[in-house]
Amino acid sequence: MGFIVAMTIVLLVAVGSLYALLSGVQKRNAAQFAEEIADQMSGRLESLLSEINVLTLQLAMDERIQERLLEERNGREATYEERMKIRRILYDKIVYSETIQDMELFSLGSSIYPIVDKTVEDRAGSRIVAKADESDRAGALVWLARDPENSEYLLAIRQVKLEKLDYAKGGYLVVRVKPSLIEFIDKDRDAAKLKGSIMVLFDEEDQILSAESGAAQELPDDEAKRRDYIVVSKNVKETDWRLEIMLPKKVVTEDIRLIRKVMLWASLACAALFALLSYSLSLLITRPIQKLTRVMQQGKEGTLRENPELYFNREVNQLNTKYNQMVRQMNHLIRSVYETELMKSKSEITALHSQINPHFLFNTLDSIYWAHIRKGEKELSGSIVRLAELFRYTIHSRHGGDGSVTVAEEIEQVKRYADLMKLRWQDRLHVDIAVDPAAAACRIPKLTVQPLVENAIVHGIEPLGQGGLVTVTASLQGETVTVVIADNGVGMSAERLEEIRGRLRKETKTELMMNGRGIGIFNVHKLVQLQYGKPYGLRIESREAGGTTVTLTLPANEGEKP
Repeated sequence: MGFIVAMTIVLLVAVGSLYALLSGVQKRNAAQFAEEIADQMSGRLESLLSEINVLTLQLAMDERIQERLLEERNGREATYEERMKIRRILYDKIVYSETIQDMELFSLGSSIYPIVDKTVEDRAGSRIVAKADESDRAGALVWLARDPENSEYLLAIRQVKLEKLDYAKGGYLVVRVKPSLIEFIDKDRDAAKLKGSIMVLFDEEDQILSAESGAAQELPDDEAKRRDYIVVSKNVKETDWRLEIMLPKKVVTEDIRLIRKVMLWASLACAALFALLSYSLSLLITRPIQKLTRVMQQGKEGTLRENPELYFNREVNQLNTKYNQMVRQMNHLIRSVYETELMKSKSEITALHSQINPHFLFNTLDSIYWAHIRKGEKELSGSIVRLAELFRYTIHSRHGGDGSVTVAEEIEQVKRYADLMKLRWQDRLHVDIAVDPAAAACRIPKLTVQPLVENAIVHGIEPLGQGGLVTVTASLQGETVTVVIADNGVGMSAERLEEIRGRLRKETKTELMMNGRGIGIFNVHKLVQLQYGKPYGLRIESREAGGTTVTLTLPANEGEKP
């Protein structure tokens, strides 16, 4: 009875307070609702503009456009066929956006596409070009609002920087956008669901850029009429534009008044119903729980047991079912953990018994070396030294065990491996190595180049009966160390090449460690990406009977230089 009285008082106080405060909450809710609608619409508009920004950035970084602008800067104008290729590149991007009408590409002195005798200043105006060239905005998308040639469209411009010229200015992308941005961002009619709502996009001079059909005519023309609306304005990022949403107050507060009445009567009905049913419901819940609690307390004896009893109360019966499942899982986990720990202990003992002492290996090779020296077999003894050095490089960690070496040290390992392979191949195998002195001191992960050379010899040269050539070049290009391993071997088919590229893109770290293939191109690629990120790793080019080229790229600033 005390529980019933207490809950009834709580409900009555809550309903009375809600009824007294709801009139003030109406205005706040309406304002919050309008703010949420404005946030949604401005967010969609910013997302739409961001989509245009991303598409134009992708075009600006496109290798074909970069090469075209570079040639234009060097004085070679585009032919008609080259201009048509640029046109296809531009229109391939346009299909990804519903709002872009068309795109244009200008060099520093003329138009590449469309084929017109204009400069970018003639097309967009010197003011926006100067704005696009500002140091703090260079390379960013700059909006002009209205297109000077056709005021029905919006215009934006982006300066294109040339990567191969240290990001020097190379040209401009001009984007023409459809004016119906409001209709695009309100496809689901979120704002229009309220009868009489108005949404308009203004430029920096408070001129209408975009509006829903008929919205411009419905705008209130004096301050008295504007008081009948909840007006919310949002500034659009990256532009000087302003999105304004006007929601009629009567429509916004109409539903709230209805909800207030419904909540009042529903609360009174719930209070009465709760008073009638709380006693019987409490008994239906508490009695089965007490029985289940007694079963759970039996677990204090050290053994978890299931409860076979079924209860008529569905919720408590579900609780009992979950308890039984938990008991079964815990008992299973206890057994599993015990068995796992037992197997782990056995595996560790087996691993300890199967380990080869590296000192034993090196001492044995040293003994064989001196035996051949005494016999005068200098060439074979030198091969044993190289084999020992190869093993020592592979097994031992240097520089504190961080797993990194200089390019010069890794190339020495390649030379040792190549010398050992020549014992078998003799004059049929040639390995040419060229290392840029600037790259020799850069640090790279250990065993990243030698496995690639091994792969070139085994899979590229070995199938050739007459032997072949493997070239290894290392160079420093800006902030990137590039190592190229090329062979004139059997190469591979286009299908096989695409399969390998797909595995380089998709294989996970777990797959690499579990597939049993050891250190190969897949492990080198993924380990480099795990350490330095997606931009780095391997790139493979090959053609059947034409050899294979593997390019390894790593950052030059990741390691210390002696």
